[in-house]
Amino acid sequence: MDKVVYDLDFNEKIDLEGVFSISLVSTPAIKSNFITLSEQTGKQQLSAIDDDKRLLVGAALIPNQAILRKDGSYIRFSEEVVRKSMEAFFQRDYQKNSNIEHTEDNLSGMCVVESWIVDDPKVDKSVNLGLEGIVKGTWMVVMKVDNEEVYQLAKEGKVKGFSIEGMFPERTEVKLSQDKELADKIADLDMEDLDALSDICEAAIGMADSKEEALEFIKRILM
Repeated sequence: MDKVVYDLDFNEKIDLEGVFSISLVSTPAIKSNFITLSEQTGKQQLSAIDDDKRLLVGAALIPNQAILRKDGSYIRFSEEVVRKSMEAFFQRDYQKNSNIEHTEDNLSGMCVVESWIVDDPKVDKSVNLGLEGIVKGTWMVVMKVDNEEVYQLAKEGKVKGFSIEGMFPERTEVKLSQDKELADKIADLDMEDLDALSDICEAAIGMADSKEEALEFIKRILM
Protein backbone atom coordinates (compact mmCIF):
# COMPACT_ATOMS: atom_id res chain seq x y z
CA MET A 1 0.00 0.00 0.00
CA ASP A 2 1.30 3.47 -0.92
CA LYS A 3 2.28 5.78 1.90
CA VAL A 4 0.11 8.86 1.61
CA VAL A 5 2.14 12.03 2.10
CA TYR A 6 0.52 15.45 1.90
CA ASP A 7 2.71 18.43 1.02
CA LEU A 8 1.32 21.41 2.91
CA ASP A 9 0.83 24.64 1.01
CA PHE A 10 0.81 28.23 2.24
CA ASN A 11 -0.42 31.51 0.79
CA GLU A 12 0.79 34.38 2.95
CA LYS A 13 -1.89 36.66 1.49
CA ILE A 14 -4.62 34.62 3.22
CA ASP A 15 -4.59 35.46 6.94
CA LEU A 16 -6.23 32.15 7.89
CA GLU A 17 -3.26 30.18 6.57
CA GLY A 18 0.01 29.66 8.40
CA VAL A 19 1.22 29.25 11.98
CA PHE A 20 -0.73 31.16 14.64
CA SER A 21 0.64 29.61 17.86
CA ILE A 22 3.49 27.47 19.21
CA SER A 23 2.64 24.83 21.77
CA LEU A 24 4.99 23.22 24.31
CA VAL A 25 4.50 19.47 24.22
CA SER A 26 5.85 16.27 25.76
CA THR A 27 6.22 14.45 22.42
CA PRO A 28 6.99 16.82 19.52
CA ALA A 29 5.72 15.49 16.18
CA ILE A 30 8.89 16.71 14.45
CA LYS A 31 10.96 14.61 16.89
CA SER A 32 13.17 17.51 17.96
CA ASN A 33 13.34 18.52 21.60
CA PHE A 34 14.17 22.01 22.81
CA ILE A 35 16.87 22.89 25.30
CA THR A 36 16.43 25.04 28.36
CA LEU A 37 19.22 27.56 28.63
CA SER A 38 20.29 26.76 32.18
CA GLU A 39 22.60 23.81 32.98
CA GLN A 40 24.27 22.79 29.75
CA THR A 41 26.11 19.47 30.01
CA GLY A 42 27.35 18.54 26.57
CA LYS A 43 25.28 17.40 23.60
CA GLN A 44 21.94 16.57 25.12
CA GLN A 45 18.50 17.21 23.74
CA LEU A 46 17.48 18.88 26.99
CA SER A 47 20.13 21.02 28.66
CA ALA A 48 20.55 24.42 30.28
CA ILE A 49 23.00 27.34 30.60
CA ASP A 50 21.68 30.22 32.68
CA ASP A 51 18.50 30.12 34.74
CA ASP A 52 18.34 33.92 34.76
CA LYS A 53 17.70 33.99 31.01
CA ARG A 54 14.68 31.68 31.17
CA LEU A 55 14.98 30.74 27.49
CA LEU A 56 13.84 27.65 25.61
CA VAL A 57 15.49 26.91 22.28
CA GLY A 58 14.27 24.38 19.75
CA ALA A 59 12.99 23.61 16.27
CA ALA A 60 9.49 24.80 15.38
CA LEU A 61 9.44 23.25 11.90
CA ILE A 62 11.82 20.90 10.06
CA PRO A 63 11.43 20.86 6.27
CA ASN A 64 10.83 17.70 4.22
CA GLN A 65 10.18 15.58 7.31
CA ALA A 66 7.21 13.21 7.04
CA ILE A 67 5.04 13.68 10.13
CA LEU A 68 2.62 10.86 10.96
CA ARG A 69 -1.00 11.78 11.63
CA LYS A 70 -3.69 9.89 13.52
CA ASP A 71 -5.33 8.68 10.30
CA GLY A 72 -2.10 6.98 9.18
CA SER A 73 -1.22 9.54 6.52
CA TYR A 74 1.75 11.90 6.64
CA ILE A 75 2.27 15.63 6.16
CA ARG A 76 5.44 17.56 5.38
CA PHE A 77 6.57 21.14 4.85
CA SER A 78 8.88 22.33 2.08
CA GLU A 79 11.74 24.72 2.86
CA GLU A 80 9.80 27.50 1.16
CA VAL A 81 6.67 26.91 3.24
CA VAL A 82 8.75 26.78 6.44
CA ARG A 83 10.40 30.11 5.65
CA LYS A 84 7.14 31.81 4.66
CA SER A 85 5.47 30.47 7.82
CA MET A 86 8.19 31.95 10.02
CA GLU A 87 7.99 35.34 8.30
CA ALA A 88 4.18 35.52 8.52
CA PHE A 89 4.26 34.46 12.19
CA PHE A 90 6.15 37.64 13.06
CA GLN A 91 4.42 39.91 10.57
CA ARG A 92 1.10 39.02 12.22
CA ASP A 93 2.47 39.58 15.76
CA TYR A 94 1.83 36.03 17.00
CA GLN A 95 4.99 35.94 19.16
CA LYS A 96 3.04 35.73 22.42
CA ASN A 97 0.69 32.95 21.29
CA SER A 98 1.65 29.80 23.21
CA ASN A 99 0.02 26.97 25.15
CA ILE A 100 0.67 23.56 26.71
CA GLU A 101 -0.19 20.39 24.75
CA HIS A 102 -2.40 22.27 22.27
CA THR A 103 -4.96 23.40 24.81
CA GLU A 104 -7.08 26.47 24.08
CA ASP A 105 -5.68 28.50 26.99
CA ASN A 106 -3.02 31.00 25.91
CA LEU A 107 -0.13 31.12 28.38
CA SER A 108 0.96 34.31 30.09
CA GLY A 109 4.62 35.29 30.35
CA MET A 110 5.63 33.59 27.09
CA CYS A 111 7.14 35.23 24.02
CA VAL A 112 9.24 34.20 21.02
CA VAL A 113 12.20 36.59 21.21
CA GLU A 114 14.50 35.15 18.54
CA SER A 115 14.04 33.09 15.41
CA TRP A 116 16.05 32.03 12.39
CA ILE A 117 16.22 29.63 9.45
CA VAL A 118 19.20 27.26 9.46
CA ASP A 119 21.34 27.82 6.36
CA ASP A 120 24.32 25.61 7.20
CA PRO A 121 23.71 22.95 9.90
CA LYS A 122 27.45 22.40 10.43
CA VAL A 123 28.07 25.93 11.70
CA ASP A 124 24.62 26.89 12.97
CA LYS A 125 24.52 28.04 16.58
CA SER A 126 21.97 25.33 17.39
CA VAL A 127 24.91 22.87 17.27
CA ASN A 128 26.79 24.80 19.96
CA LEU A 129 23.63 24.81 22.08
CA GLY A 130 23.49 21.01 22.00
CA LEU A 131 20.66 20.36 19.55
CA GLU A 132 21.08 17.43 17.19
CA GLY A 133 19.43 16.39 13.94
CA ILE A 134 18.92 19.96 12.71
CA VAL A 135 18.86 20.20 8.91
CA LYS A 136 19.07 23.02 6.38
CA GLY A 137 15.88 25.05 6.28
CA THR A 138 14.82 24.30 9.87
CA TRP A 139 12.88 27.07 11.65
CA MET A 140 14.56 27.61 15.02
CA VAL A 141 12.82 29.41 17.89
CA VAL A 142 14.01 31.00 21.13
CA MET A 143 11.16 31.46 23.58
CA LYS A 144 11.41 33.68 26.68
CA VAL A 145 9.65 32.03 29.62
CA ASP A 146 8.62 34.35 32.46
CA ASN A 147 6.07 31.76 33.55
CA GLU A 148 7.58 29.84 36.49
CA GLU A 149 5.24 26.85 36.18
CA VAL A 150 6.01 26.37 32.50
CA TYR A 151 9.75 26.75 32.99
CA GLN A 152 9.77 24.10 35.70
CA LEU A 153 7.85 21.73 33.40
CA ALA A 154 10.59 22.20 30.81
CA LYS A 155 13.44 21.70 33.29
CA GLU A 156 11.80 18.54 34.61
CA GLY A 157 11.37 17.17 31.10
CA LYS A 158 7.59 17.12 31.25
CA VAL A 159 7.44 19.23 28.10
CA LYS A 160 10.23 18.55 25.63
CA GLY A 161 9.69 20.47 22.45
CA PHE A 162 7.71 22.85 20.30
CA SER A 163 4.71 21.97 18.17
CA ILE A 164 3.16 24.50 15.82
CA GLU A 165 -0.53 25.25 15.49
CA GLY A 166 -1.76 26.47 12.15
CA MET A 167 -3.90 25.92 9.09
CA PHE A 168 -2.42 24.74 5.79
CA PRO A 169 -4.09 23.42 2.62
CA GLU A 170 -2.90 19.97 1.57
CA ARG A 171 -1.43 18.78 -1.71
CA THR A 172 -1.37 14.99 -1.93
CA GLU A 173 1.73 13.29 -3.27
CA VAL A 174 -0.03 10.03 -4.14
CA LYS A 175 -1.50 10.68 -7.60
CA LEU A 176 -4.89 9.35 -8.65
CA SER A 177 -5.15 7.80 -12.12
CA GLN A 178 -5.44 10.29 -14.99
CA ASP A 179 -8.99 9.19 -15.89
CA LYS A 180 -10.34 9.62 -12.34
CA GLU A 181 -12.98 12.32 -12.62
CA LEU A 182 -14.00 14.78 -9.91
CA ALA A 183 -17.35 13.01 -9.51
CA ASP A 184 -15.53 9.77 -8.69
CA LYS A 185 -13.34 11.52 -6.13
CA ILE A 186 -16.41 12.96 -4.42
CA ALA A 187 -18.07 9.53 -4.46
CA ASP A 188 -15.10 8.13 -2.52
CA LEU A 189 -15.65 10.48 0.42
CA ASP A 190 -16.74 8.76 3.64
CA MET A 191 -18.21 9.93 6.95
CA GLU A 192 -14.77 10.59 8.46
CA ASP A 193 -13.97 12.89 5.54
CA LEU A 194 -17.27 14.69 6.08
CA ASP A 195 -16.64 15.14 9.81
CA ALA A 196 -13.13 16.47 9.16
CA LEU A 197 -14.36 18.86 6.50
CA SER A 198 -17.14 20.08 8.77
CA ASP A 199 -14.64 20.84 11.55
CA ILE A 200 -12.36 22.70 9.11
CA CYS A 201 -15.24 24.77 7.72
CA GLU A 202 -16.43 25.69 11.22
CA ALA A 203 -12.92 26.72 12.29
CA ALA A 204 -12.33 28.70 9.09
CA ILE A 205 -15.58 30.64 9.43
CA GLY A 206 -14.84 31.37 13.11
CA MET A 207 -11.32 32.67 12.46
CA ALA A 208 -11.78 34.49 9.15
CA ASP A 209 -12.42 38.21 8.91
CA SER A 210 -15.17 37.50 6.38
CA LYS A 211 -17.08 34.59 4.87
CA GLU A 212 -15.35 35.33 1.57
CA GLU A 213 -11.94 34.74 3.18
CA ALA A 214 -13.16 31.51 4.79
CA LEU A 215 -14.55 30.32 1.44
CA GLU A 216 -11.23 31.00 -0.30
CA PHE A 217 -9.37 28.91 2.26
CA ILE A 218 -11.87 26.02 2.01
CA LYS A 219 -11.60 26.09 -1.79
CA ARG A 220 -7.82 25.71 -1.55
CA ILE A 221 -8.25 22.63 0.65
CA LEU A 222 -10.61 20.99 -1.83
CA MET A 223 -8.55 21.77 -4.93
